[in-house]
Amino acid sequence: MITSRDVFSTRKEGKLDDAYKMAVELISKPDNDEWDIKAFAWCLIDLIKREAQSGNSENIYHYSDQLRKLNIDVSDKILIDQREYALKLCNPNNQEILKAKSLSKKGDHYGALNLYKGIYNNGNQSIDIQTSLAWELYRVAKGMTEQIPVNFNGAKRFINDYLKLNTEKPSLLHTCILQLADKIAKEGRLNMGAFARLWGLENLRSEDYEPYISDDGKSYPSLAERVIQHASKDSFTNDVYEELIYLLPYINDCIDRYPDNIWLKLSKSRALMATQQSNEAFSYALEVVKNKVNDYWAWELLGDIHQSNSLDLATACYCKALLCSKDINFVGKVKIKLALLLSKNGLTSEAKLEVDQLFNYRSENNQKIPESVEMLMHSSWYQDAISCKSNHQLYLEKAIHAEELLYSNLPWIKAVLGDTFFIEGKKDKAKRKIYIQSSSLPMEVTIPESKLTFYSGKLGAALKIKGEFDREKRFQIYAIEHRDSNEDWDIFEQQVGIVDHVNKEKKLIHFMISRTIDGIIHFSGLSEMFEEGDAILLRLATYTSRQGINYRALTSGKTTRPIPSNILKSFSSAVREENGMGFTDDGIFIPPPLITKKNIIDGNFITGHAVLNYNKKRSEWGWKAISIDEVKSNSI
Repeated sequence: MITSRDVFSTRKEGKLDDAYKMAVELISKPDNDEWDIKAFAWCLIDLIKREAQSGNSENIYHYSDQLRKLNIDVSDKILIDQREYALKLCNPNNQEILKAKSLSKKGDHYGALNLYKGIYNNGNQSIDIQTSLAWELYRVAKGMTEQIPVNFNGAKRFINDYLKLNTEKPSLLHTCILQLADKIAKEGRLNMGAFARLWGLENLRSEDYEPYISDDGKSYPSLAERVIQHASKDSFTNDVYEELIYLLPYINDCIDRYPDNIWLKLSKSRALMATQQSNEAFSYALEVVKNKVNDYWAWELLGDIHQSNSLDLATACYCKALLCSKDINFVGKVKIKLALLLSKNGLTSEAKLEVDQLFNYRSENNQKIPESVEMLMHSSWYQDAISCKSNHQLYLEKAIHAEELLYSNLPWIKAVLGDTFFIEGKKDKAKRKIYIQSSSLPMEVTIPESKLTFYSGKLGAALKIKGEFDREKRFQIYAIEHRDSNEDWDIFEQQVGIVDHVNKEKKLIHFMISRTIDGIIHFSGLSEMFEEGDAILLRLATYTSRQGINYRALTSGKTTRPIPSNILKSFSSAVREENGMGFTDDGIFIPPPLITKKNIIDGNFITGHAVLNYNKKRSEWGWKAISIDEVKSNSI
């Protein structure tokens, strides 16, 4: 008697038609069971696959009809999925689908795309067909952005075709389309502000917010971060307020996720300004300016915000912007904005100069004259005005009020004047060190000498400043003024340390204050010479280099004040001498020069002083003898 096990065995041997006949006989019996149905189903599935692959559709519909009518246990997920797949193969478009898949695997995405289009246009608009079509649209469009020359317009057409399809969202495919659009937008060939709404930023996946980490470990902004920045910039540039309103929640979300991204705060400031929320826009714009204090566009942004509430402050910000850059190719729009405000305040000669400078530059460089320039030149005030020779002094006078915006709410901090220096290759641009009071040692900050617009006196003179750290942890000084004091270097506390090394070849000494504070001083910076073990009185400041926090001695001198016991101690102990080096019983190292100089031999009893010392090889702190007062024989 035939059983389901016989059917499975025959099918496994490759005798599919024989297995099918056996299964038909089993399934026709009134007492057939679950396994008889499964055996029959698997035979039908394999037969459908065989007929579909060979292109023989004569029996495929008969088999599919039988398979469709079977009552299969829903708990058998593998069989259920395979039946679903087999029934899809019975689709009249199956041959075209198989051919399209084959072409795609071979890399012929144009061919696969055309086949899927044909299937779609002939009425099969199932999710599977639309998804397959969408992937081919993406692959062809992506190829267009990678070919030489790049075909951005072609790629955009295929992306547009994708947006008309009904595909799963969010999904990897939908994200891939956004990545491609972002690539095109980066080249200025796609309006991301409009595209982001069509794509639907609510479809961003959690993975899209994750920073990209390259093979060399560098971190780059996430896709969401980049897209929202591009979109807000394009929407602001094109004055599309509806897009900015749509983007604002996503900008806020990204700022929460990436608080150090100053460009997102620029985006929010622009969006708030465009949506008539000037007060809130100002706080974000101010943060941008503090981090981009030398960039004209940052000050232009502040000026634009103040157009709605203070024309005087707007004028001051535009003047500051023009002090940051003299390149009319960049600041042309700022000059027009300033000209309009100056003309309203009756400064028509100054306003006319701004217009003339832009007109002359564009004319000399064969560039188009902006419509705004032509309108101003036809105005009555322009026709009646005589252009002045320079607005530089005007810029300086007005810009002071713009700069005050940066620090109006900041407290004054005590500081003192440091020395002047030059960076190699920039001998025409002097730098100045300023030392600022902090919770520990004073902090060294460098500014351009030109920032000192008053006679500041000699080194160590008292000053006061307003400033703060920027997002890159650099201290920015916004304002400097005189401060009354009866003492130079008054923010410094003199500290006692020890000279623990003198290098006569390199002409420098090394000093130590504690385990965490030490440094070097070149002979040229000393008013007197020191020996190892000498006490030294120092005024120290901190400064930051690539190696981290360092300490600089501003003043130094000998002192009779005692050296702190945490860095210098006396000792008395027997010594063990090995290979020219000495070691006491209480762990003090005697360096070879002292062994030689004092004629110390193994077993001697010595007294002296030891200095705290860091052993780099062992990465540990210990003590090193710096002077020997007495050497005694330990013999009885």
